[in-house]
Amino acid sequence: MVHQTEITEAEQELLEQLWQHQEEGAALDPSARSQVTDLGFSERGWVSADGAALTPVGLDLARRAIRRHRLAERLLADLMGERQENAEEDACRLEHSLVEGLAEKVCTFLGHPRVCPHGNRIPEGPCCRAARSSVDPVVAPLHALKAGESGVIAYLATPHGEDLQKFLSMGIHPGDGIQLVRKTPSIVFRSGESQFAVDRDLASQVYVRRL
Repeated sequence: MVHQTEITEAEQELLEQLWQHQEEGAALDPSARSQVTDLGFSERGWVSADGAALTPVGLDLARRAIRRHRLAERLLADLMGERQENAEEDACRLEHSLVEGLAEKVCTFLGHPRVCPHGNRIPEGPCCRAARSSVDPVVAPLHALKAGESGVIAYLATPHGEDLQKFLSMGIHPGDGIQLVRKTPSIVFRSGESQFAVDRDLASQVYVRRL
């Protein structure tokens, strides 16, 4: 396996471009094809001999690069509130510091988002597959717990940046302990020394690993 540290930023950017072309079913423009040749992608086994398509090795590298980029976009949009037109350049800078382990932590923190702010699919990572396979019965949304039941926050499945900001303002993060106090008339839970009341919609975004 080729490690991220062995790939330059220019190579990562080109891998992402190749992924997007294959994703959209578009032909590679002459400039990108020339870069593929100059950077020796074919000799390294990343693209086919004619440079038209990614090989399985190239696909894996491109998938990981595009995943980091789209997670960076999602992080900037949801956590920082950056507008789409302003986030692209910052996302490019941020993605290069997201090593594999950190990317998994960011993905978990964001609730394993499926699309970037532009609506493009974020390729799954190991953390997404692990969360999906363990959601029932070990991991459950907060409102599914019984009153008095405790656990640890596995992830926050927030579809909107505003909801994530609400949780952050409460000091709620993945890895924190949590206890469901009661379920009516609103969902009341305790985390640390604080107690909060939220509606069912917000509570459904908190996934808890039962103890």
